[in-house]
Amino acid sequence: MRAAWKRTWIKIYPLQCLEGSIRYQLEADERGVWYDLLNFAALCATPGVISDNDKRPYPHSFIANRLNITEELLERTFRKCQDENRLSENDTGIHITNWDAYQSEYQRQKPYREK
Repeated sequence: MRAAWKRTWIKIYPLQCLEGSIRYQLEADERGVWYDLLNFAALCATPGVISDNDKRPYPHSFIANRLNITEELLERTFRKCQDENRLSENDTGIHITNWDAYQSEYQRQKPYREK
């Protein structure tokens, strides 16, 4: 993860979290993992992509340890999120689908925070 600058917040939509498809597509523990993955993706070198500084995906065992969950729970959440097109994984990282659209307000405000 980058050391010099870190995102201090992410945008979460309360209505969609409580009434949207995530409520019935993921179990409560899986939703917790999903929100942790969003936070983790915000702190990585490429926002929205869970990867190391060399743009490689972290091992699933590392992520599970970091999130203090079982690897089985992480894998179950990954499968469901991939099936629902919430994330994808390739050799450059675990990509949160539509990250830029979800976090657009943060990017819009970024120039003002850097002044």
